[in-house]
Amino acid sequence: MFDKNYKMTRLTCRILFIALGLFAIGGLTAFAQTPSSTPAGDDTTFDGYKVTSSIEIGIRSVDINGSENKFRSDLNYRNGVRLFDSSFSLDNTEGRRRFVDKLIVNTSGWGADRSGYAFVNAESAGLYKFNGNFRRISLFSNLNNHALNQHNANTNRDLGDLDLTVYPMGDKFRLNFGASYNVQKGPGTWTARAYRDDWPVSVNNNTNAKDFRVGIEGNLLGFNLGLTQGYRGFRERSSYFLESPTIGNNTTDTTVISSFMRQFPIEGSSYFTMFNAQRTFAKRVDFTARVIYSLTTTKSSMIEEIMGRDNNNNYVDLDRFEISGDTVRPQTRGDLGLTFFVTNDFKISNTFSFDKFGIDGGENLYEQLIRRNAAGNPLATSLTFSSGYRVTDFRRYTNTIEGDYQIKNWVGVHFGYRYTSRRVELAGYDQRLPSAPTFIAEEEDNQTHTLIAGMKIKPAKFWVLFWDLEHGSADNVFTRVENYKFTNFRVRTRLTFDKVIFNFSGISKDNTNPTRSDILGVDFGAITKSRVFSGNVDWNPIPEFAFSSGYTYTHQTSSASIAINTPTRTQGISQFFVRDHYFFADVTARPHKRVSFYASYRINKDLGQGDRPLTDPYPILIGNTTTPLLQPQNIIASYPMDFISPEFRVSFRLTRNIDWNVGYQYYDYSEKYQTLQDYRAHLPYTSLRI
Repeated sequence: MFDKNYKMTRLTCRILFIALGLFAIGGLTAFAQTPSSTPAGDDTTFDGYKVTSSIEIGIRSVDINGSENKFRSDLNYRNGVRLFDSSFSLDNTEGRRRFVDKLIVNTSGWGADRSGYAFVNAESAGLYKFNGNFRRISLFSNLNNHALNQHNANTNRDLGDLDLTVYPMGDKFRLNFGASYNVQKGPGTWTARAYRDDWPVSVNNNTNAKDFRVGIEGNLLGFNLGLTQGYRGFRERSSYFLESPTIGNNTTDTTVISSFMRQFPIEGSSYFTMFNAQRTFAKRVDFTARVIYSLTTTKSSMIEEIMGRDNNNNYVDLDRFEISGDTVRPQTRGDLGLTFFVTNDFKISNTFSFDKFGIDGGENLYEQLIRRNAAGNPLATSLTFSSGYRVTDFRRYTNTIEGDYQIKNWVGVHFGYRYTSRRVELAGYDQRLPSAPTFIAEEEDNQTHTLIAGMKIKPAKFWVLFWDLEHGSADNVFTRVENYKFTNFRVRTRLTFDKVIFNFSGISKDNTNPTRSDILGVDFGAITKSRVFSGNVDWNPIPEFAFSSGYTYTHQTSSASIAINTPTRTQGISQFFVRDHYFFADVTARPHKRVSFYASYRINKDLGQGDRPLTDPYPILIGNTTTPLLQPQNIIASYPMDFISPEFRVSFRLTRNIDWNVGYQYYDYSEKYQTLQDYRAHLPYTSLRI
């Protein structure tokens, strides 16, 4: 039923969008052909409506020298006709209420762009308000430096949100209805693994999700109240298959896969209920509360069949897996906020959040393996039965108290403290028949503390300065790993001198994740240090000229302990470097009332690891362990590249209603350590805006 409703919703939206588009184009044609009796600059009226419309249609040419796959993975612009932009609006100019008082339809990027969107707004004063947002994203990914160029995709994703409010201006009573969809389809490639080898397979991606919402809002006893009930359904129907026999990525063994098939169907649904309340008491205390309860169920299964030869040179006549699983996840989330306006210059706020969920689920696995030895003699059929079950109980609450004090008109401070407490309990079993089950029972408690501070200073009328700081520990998503220890600092300043505005900012982030490896028996963790410095200037001396330019430098280094999978499990260090310089400049000018000009230049240059060798010559401290010098297990990585993108556009005002645009974009991409993905692309375009 939901599939039918979902398809009908999409079909209705498309019919509505096409009808509105035809209506807009028809209106444009009519007004273009009918001489206007109003002076230049006046709005056109029709049947009591003020009509405003425009459409920009053009054509783009794409000429690529180099790697077309990398260009499409980055930008995915294509040759052809493109709907650059369109807009259409109706505004009721009569005093009486009509079924449609206001209608807006905007589109951009449909045709030869990587993504396009459409927006529809319709409303009648005091009766209803409707908003529709629709997007299409063309995702292309084909990179030879990622997973041996075996994880690729060429898919289209359609997303949409439709929201209707009945009696939108009503303080006592409002009704809300909504629906959303998210669909992705298209071919791709992935990898499968068995017999100590892996090999590429083809994929038909097919996923979708749909949401339905209904809610009521209003005011009761001085409280602003809201209640929303929602449903979300999601489905996975992707399939994996082998188009021709393959020897796999390991060409030194005997593994040969002649046939492969995998189906991975997933069905899920989630129901949620949300209640929220807000009220301000005596203009001194503001109260907000929200409670969300959801129940999510998921059913998954996998069927996989492999035929060929394994790494022991046996013939595999059939290796069949059947796996099924079921999961239930109830969750309760609550937030309570209180803000006390102690004085006009001093306020204290406290936010308490509670999150509790359980995961109750298990799986069953059946494998049938039919083989023959290298001489063709049958081997004993192998049957494997296993099952597992887990019950997880998670509870976390967080309390944040903050204060804001405006000391003087030119200086104010912000300070706070955040405390988090988490408890996780895990129970279950693993069993492989005919063996007895192995039972599991674990529990873990964890607390974190964070200090918060900030300040706003205005030393002069033209100068304002902000800074804020967070220091402490953060809850780690992995229960067996120690908390993140972090320090985040940010500073911003703005200077305004008549027609010139300067902005400068700096961000510093240090994150340490210390832990200990049970495998190696040593300290084992990761450190990330990030520094970002940015500045830009905006100059607008006259209405006919504007200039903007800026520079951003990103300096990031991450070091993580790794275990090299050798018989001795050697410990090493993996480092990643970012030394990225980004510069841009934009100029807009109108030298004549019928001619306007735009030009931009962007350059992105990442120096990566610089001159550092592939093995680290410096000792690195992780936890309490210093790694030795010049060890081959110490890996250095980065992604040094250059990316240059200039553009210019000239617009000519041909008539009162028609503009002619001519433009050109250029992209130059190159990598330091290889040239297979380098490209240069020329994108001239022209369009008419009516």
